[in-house]
Amino acid sequence: MLVLAGFLCFTTANSQESNEPKSLYETLYLMPKPGMNKQFEDGVAAHNQKFHASGKDNQAMLRRVEYGNKAGWYVWVMNGSYASLDSRPVDDAHSKDWEENVGQYVEEYGSTDLWSLNKEMSSGMDQFRNKKRYETWAVYLKPWEGYRFNDSMKKLQKAFAKMSDRNMLVFESEVNRKGGPDVGLVWGYDKFADMENDSKLVDTYEEIHGEGSWRLFLEEWRDVVEDVDMEHRVKIGDM
Repeated sequence: MLVLAGFLCFTTANSQESNEPKSLYETLYLMPKPGMNKQFEDGVAAHNQKFHASGKDNQAMLRRVEYGNKAGWYVWVMNGSYASLDSRPVDDAHSKDWEENVGQYVEEYGSTDLWSLNKEMSSGMDQFRNKKRYETWAVYLKPWEGYRFNDSMKKLQKAFAKMSDRNMLVFESEVNRKGGPDVGLVWGYDKFADMENDSKLVDTYEEIHGEGSWRLFLEEWRDVVEDVDMEHRVKIGDM
């Protein structure tokens, strides 16, 4: 109990040291009714434009899962902060619009998660915004190994920053739920053929951290990571 109390004090103190609000991303999986994908996509676009427009608090976007365990599902993503969650639209007009434009085309609602962007461990956000496709990893860590994983990701971030033409975003789960992922890793690309291009990541990593360091990175990954759930997603619309 004393260890937990000390940990809580530590995290509270650290959160108070930074005045910059967390960049949060709420994700909601949605499965359209059979044959209703077009109506669903158009309905989400209309709803987002009215209540979650680009550049505003609680702006939202839509992604479709093309490969992975949830292929065929869509992911509705809302970006904001903890403060903006308090002002998210929840009135009758919003609920009515959602049901009329989106809800009537939904076959099933999936899991909802809340993520925060770790800017220190991420690289290439500006180029990421312009990408059409995304490779996402939901990472499940072994208990109490988060600090080791973070140290490894900071080293990896240096390699991505040095390559300059590559991007990697790191998200941390804000809600610890049973069976849920701990970390989200996302890489943006434009076309599947890009996956065959050698990024020179290993060479760049060892140039920074020394010969043989990539093997040590992989060994550390195996020690701290329990499992990974991968998806390929495509952007729907302009955001």
